[in-house]
Formats: sequence, structure tokens, C-alpha cells
Amino acid sequence: MTKPDETDVRVEPWYRYLWPWLLISIPALAVIAGGVTLWLAVTSNNALVVDDYYREGRAINRVIARDQEAARLGLSARIDDSSEGLRLELQATDPAPEFPATLRLRLVHPTDAGRDRDVTLRALGPGRYLGAGEHLPRAARWAVIIEEPGLRWRLMTSTEVLAAPIEIKGGTK
Repeated sequence: MTKPDETDVRVEPWYRYLWPWLLISIPALAVIAGGVTLWLAVTSNNALVVDDYYREGRAINRVIARDQEAARLGLSARIDDSSEGLRLELQATDPAPEFPATLRLRLVHPTDAGRDRDVTLRALGPGRYLGAGEHLPRAARWAVIIEEPGLRWRLMTSTEVLAAPIEIKGGTK
């Protein structure tokens, strides 16, 4: 028989208490967050990182000279999206340059290099070009760059949503 001043104390197993679970959850969440961070580091594209900043800085001077050449030639372009593909009309004031047989159209996404597009436009006639089967993306902010194959000049603009037609004038950004 038990004594009357003794009480029957029943001890619950540890996993039935809240405090051990709260203490275990802190390092468990840290491990999960570390795993997510590792997964993001391995799978994401880090194309915005440049290895050689000095070389990139020197290239800026050449790019500025190409923009100035487009302004000197009075180049302007109009890009339209048609059923055949991208149509580009290139115009120039005096002195009128010889229009090349092909042009390069680059659509550059500011944060995701994987979404960048490079389109070769073929001449249909003087100052008229077609990128067959290509169409403008409709969302996000894009830089639109038109380059001559010899890299003597370029036209560039930035647009919020690509809605045809796009007008570009030499010497403006």
C-alpha cells in the first residue's frame, strides 16, 4: 500500500512535450534553408558576373564610337512584327551608307542572360530586312540592339514592353 502523502506522478515521453520540438525545429530549418540556398547556387545562371572588368571598361569606348557613328550617319530604324517574322526598315540621312546584306538584332534581357535572343535579319531590298520566323517577346524590359556585321555602327534602345512597332534613332538610348 502507498502512503497517503505520495502522489502518483506519471512521466510523459519526451516527444509529447512542446519544448524539444521547438528546439529541434531551429537547426532543422537552418539545414533546409541551406539546402535551398545550395540548390539555387547550383541551378541558377550567373552570367551577369564579369571576370575582366578592365577589358570590359576599354570596350565601352569602342561601343560609344559605334553609337556616335550611327548618329553621324543619321540612322533610324523601325521594327515591326509581321506574320512572316520581324521586319526592319533602316533609313539614313546624308551621307547615305551602303546597306549591308544582313543585320544583327539582339534582344537583351537586363537580368536573365538565358532569355537573350540573337536574330539575323536578311535584306529584302535597300534598307528593308526580315528575320523570318522570329517574333518579339511581349513581356519585361528589353534592350534592343541593331548592329552592322562590320561593327562600324549600332542602334540601341530600351523598351518596357515590346509592342510593335519599335522606333530607334541613332545617337539616342
